[in-house]
Amino acid sequence: MARSSERGLWALLHAERAALADDLSDLSTEQWHHKTLCGEWDVEQVVAHLTAAASLNQWQWLRSMLGARFRPDVHNQRRLQEHRGNTPAETLERFRAVITSNIAPSSHTPAYLGR
Repeated sequence: MARSSERGLWALLHAERAALADDLSDLSTEQWHHKTLCGEWDVEQVVAHLTAAASLNQWQWLRSMLGARFRPDVHNQRRLQEHRGNTPAETLERFRAVITSNIAPSSHTPAYLGR
């Protein structure tokens, strides 16, 4: 993919993360703990997962998966614990900190727009 296309995708991704953070800022505590379409995860866990995805490069992701013996559930649980705050507000603050991150576990940037 051309470099300018890649920059354009990252700009879109940053804008979507910022819009999501704005949407999340008005949620009640009850809404933060509402179940989502992501299996057993609630809203706060999904946000922690998005924060983890914006915080791990390919090598960090691979080391994490190796440490979890290639068990995605173990890997994901560890990353959720790492990126989830003590409160929904803290989880949101952690997400806001990675809004402009260009870090990703893979080089498939278009896929991250679907998150």
